[in-house]
Formats: sequence, C-alpha cells, structure tokens
Amino acid sequence: MASFKQYYSAVRYLERLAASKHDQAYMHNRNDHPEQYVERTRELVKRLGNPCQGVRVIHVAGTAGKGTTTAYLHNILYKASHRVGSFTSPYATTSIEKIKVNDLLIGPNVFAALVGRIKPVVERMAKEYEYGRPSYFEIFFAASLLYFQKMRCDWIVLEVGCGGKYDAGMIFPKAIAAITNIGLDHTQLLGKTIPKIAKEKAGIIRKNSHVFTTEKRPSILKLFKKICRERNTKLHIIKPGPQVLPIHPGNAQPSYGSAGAGCSAESGAPAALASATNISLAAAIARHLKIRNDIINQAISNTSLPCRFEIVQTKPLVILDGAHNPMKIKNVVHNIKHLTYATLYTMFGCSSAKDAQRMVRQLAKVANEFIFTKPHGSGHTFYEPKKLAAMAKLPKRVQKNPKRALSSILIKLKPQDALLVTGSFYLAGAIRTHWISERTVLTKRNHA
Repeated sequence: MASFKQYYSAVRYLERLAASKHDQAYMHNRNDHPEQYVERTRELVKRLGNPCQGVRVIHVAGTAGKGTTTAYLHNILYKASHRVGSFTSPYATTSIEKIKVNDLLIGPNVFAALVGRIKPVVERMAKEYEYGRPSYFEIFFAASLLYFQKMRCDWIVLEVGCGGKYDAGMIFPKAIAAITNIGLDHTQLLGKTIPKIAKEKAGIIRKNSHVFTTEKRPSILKLFKKICRERNTKLHIIKPGPQVLPIHPGNAQPSYGSAGAGCSAESGAPAALASATNISLAAAIARHLKIRNDIINQAISNTSLPCRFEIVQTKPLVILDGAHNPMKIKNVVHNIKHLTYATLYTMFGCSSAKDAQRMVRQLAKVANEFIFTKPHGSGHTFYEPKKLAAMAKLPKRVQKNPKRALSSILIKLKPQDALLVTGSFYLAGAIRTHWISERTVLTKRNHA
C-alpha cells in the first residue's frame, strides 16, 4: 500500500493557513489594496525562480462553467499533442485534483515535496514582505507552476479563483482570456451589481491579445468592447452551436465525471445547455489555435470532471453536482429535466455567504423532497440545516451530518428514484467518497 503521510502533512499545513485570519480576510474584505494579491503572488513566484516564463497561457473567468471550460481546453490541447498543465479550484475529493498535467493529476508525494520547497519562502515573506506571507491559494498556484515547469508544459490553462482582475494568474502579462458568463456571486468582494462584477472579471483581458466570451447581454458586451478597444485586443463573441456532442451517453453503467452532461442512465439525453455553451467556448479557442475539428470533438467527448453533474450510481440514480450559486443551480435544474425518475430526493447544504433562498427555490421546481445538511470545509461557514429547511415548502428532513444523511436516504430510495446532492463542492465531494475513496484518487491520479 502506498504511503501518503507526507502528502497529508502538506495538506494539513496548507489548510491551517487557509483557516487563519490572514487568509480569511481575502474572502471577506478586499477593499484595502486588492492589488496586493497579485503583487504578493508575483513576489512569491519571483523568489521561486519565476517558473513557467514563456509558457503560453489561457486564463478562464466567469460565474459558472469555468471548471468545465478549463477541463475541455486542457483535454483538447492534450489530444492535440501538447504538454498541457491546468490549475483549477475547488477540488472534489482531495487536494491534488487542482493540478493536472496531460492525463494525470500531480503525484501526492511530488506535491508534498513542492510544498516543502515553498514553505521556507513563505516563512521568510511572513517576516519581511510588505504584504505578509502568501495565502493558501497563492501557495497552491505557485506549486502548480513549479510542477508545470518540471513537466515541461508548453501550455497552461488557469481557472480564476475568484473575480479576475486580482487573480493570481494575472502575474502572466500575456494570455488568451476566456469569460464564460457574468452572474451575481461573491458580491461582498466583486460588487453587488452585474456591471461591477463584469468589470472585475474583464480584468483578465490583456493588451494586444484575444478574449473569447459566450456572454450575450448587450450591456456587458458593450463593456467588453470598450476594454478591448483600449487594450488593442480582439473580442470573439461565441454563440453556442445547434449541435452538441452528447457526453457519456446513457447506458447501464454510472457516468463518472461527465462534465455537465445531462444524460440519463436509462436513456441517452442531449447534452445540457451549460455544456453547449462551454463546449462552444472551448472549441472556438481551439479553432483559433488551429486545432482540427476531429481532435476537438474527440477531446470533448472524453472530458470528465468529478461533481459536475456526475452520475455515480444507477438504479437508483445518484447525481453529484457542486453547484454553489443560483446560476450554477439553474444549470443543474435544466439537466435534471432531461432525466427520468419517479421521486427526486435533493440533499442540499451551502455556504452562509451564498444566496441559499434562490437556490432552494430553483431546486423546488424539480425536487420532491429535500434533505438539508451541513458541509464541512476548512475556513468556511455554512448554513444551519434548520435555517435552510425554513426556506422550503416541500417535504423536508434535517440531518446535520452529511454521511448520516446519505445513509438515511439510500435506505429509502427505490430503484426508479433519484438522489441529487448539490449546493456545495464540500458537500458533493464528501458524499462522493461513498463510491470513490480519497485513496483511490491518490493512487490512480485520474479522478477515478
């Protein structure tokens, strides 16, 4: 049996940092010199020898669909014979899922060694640097760059952590930008209106480059066009094509990790609207890079992601989706309407910073019964299940412990029923371990 002691030690070190007041300030108040986050990342990377200088970069922002689009782009570049690395967030089951090169996640002990290399630099910056030590996110980002350099990647795809203008990926002066869509999320950081959030996400648009977007609202596109004119950058407005490849078509087996696919285990259904949009965006960027359509189609049909409308069991059907804002939940509801089931049980828990009422109201359009629970995540606070239950008019139950909640539902489910677990990546990821253990992911390094 492989030993992952060093890996778990590195993860505990990072999670302690994430839970600190120093890191929490990032997610609660960025009004005080927000540029410090890019400057601090730049300083950290400089002290590590500036890895990945000269590597070509695609930077992906948006309210929903960033992870899926990043996964599509990664797989397209890989199938086109490039050495490609991607950095994403959050993870579903275990930390290494954030860093991938070609078809494998970073090795657990390789990750631990990189964290060990970064740790002394972090300690020195804590003592002597103007803005203090790097955050959990910044350290993880730096570890990914060290790994991409070690693996000699010629392309890297970076998913924005939050917003865009002050994301760690902005240390790269040159990058193709992709913006999936604009919605109300992280309003305490990005602004309480769509125009303010759009301006924040448009911050990833570089000078003399290209930006691709599937946004279609005239007011947002007007802003993008203005920024592109000022920065001498070409704006590509992408419309979803009428034909979309179905991903992981229905069959008798669970559809592990389908990236937003709206498909039933009983009968194949067309890919969901969210997938159509994300596929069109990734494909447009790939065509801009002169990648052939047959390679694009093959890559998209084989792309998988955990906890993105992931079917982990059939008869009864169990679906995991880490949707954690109203825009993402809207896509989940759209997908659910493609499925066939007798009764839909929906397990829901979410961060106290989210618009839970809107999410519950949207899910009530397809759910028959709710089970409210409370996820666990280092440095995060979550709604109490009783408070969530007060938002729902449908039949509901409350079970604070997610694993116990799952056990109680699985006993009740009939073969023709379905269970949806959503509202939080922490919740979906924790429930996923019932079918796919963390050790399995660490050993196979492929999301299992």
